[in-house]
Amino acid sequence: MKTLIALIASLFAMTAQAQTVFEHFTVEDQWPAFGVCPNCTSIIVPGEFYCTGGGEPDPNVPVGCEGGNGIHIRDAEGVSCLSEPATHDWRLEGMAWWTLSANWDTLNTGPVSGIWRIVPGECPDMDLVMNPETYWDSVYTYWEGTHTGKREMVLDPSAPLGVKWISTIKYVGHGVGDIAGQKMKAVETITTYYPTPAPGEAFGITDPEGIVEVTIKTKY
Repeated sequence: MKTLIALIASLFAMTAQAQTVFEHFTVEDQWPAFGVCPNCTSIIVPGEFYCTGGGEPDPNVPVGCEGGNGIHIRDAEGVSCLSEPATHDWRLEGMAWWTLSANWDTLNTGPVSGIWRIVPGECPDMDLVMNPETYWDSVYTYWEGTHTGKREMVLDPSAPLGVKWISTIKYVGHGVGDIAGQKMKAVETITTYYPTPAPGEAFGITDPEGIVEVTIKTKY
């Protein structure tokens, strides 16, 4: 009997010690505009793109094709700046880095995927912009994970071109360094106004390109 009581007490103690906390945040994702608008960009490594179906690169746009049936993008890299306006949680304020691979049709719509990282602190960190290959060697604390999603074109008479592109992206990741052990899931809605993903500043629009609904899971 004493053994049973001791076992039950031990189970209650373990349950009390092993707590899981879920935190929910709304984060704004602002794409920096490098270069001179309207030809500005938040892409720091252009990667490669291929015109499918016999198309040829369009010399009038940064990424696009003439003819054919679409475009494939591989290993482009970009950065953006995150802010969490409600509480300014330090884990979600800083610089996001991401890769982009996409299989798009002639409207520049279709699936996207890649990997991502978030570094709390300064944004943009020009060291990453100038040295994307060696930057990560000295970074200790960051989030990292994968993303998948889809880009669609929506009619909008108030948009500069009469249409806009809406991307819905799902993120899964975990913390490294000072946030090791924490896990993140998020869904982002990105709005852009040009066939090639470009900052809104290209059209004088300064609103954040993305709104991210974030859940952080921590076990104690």
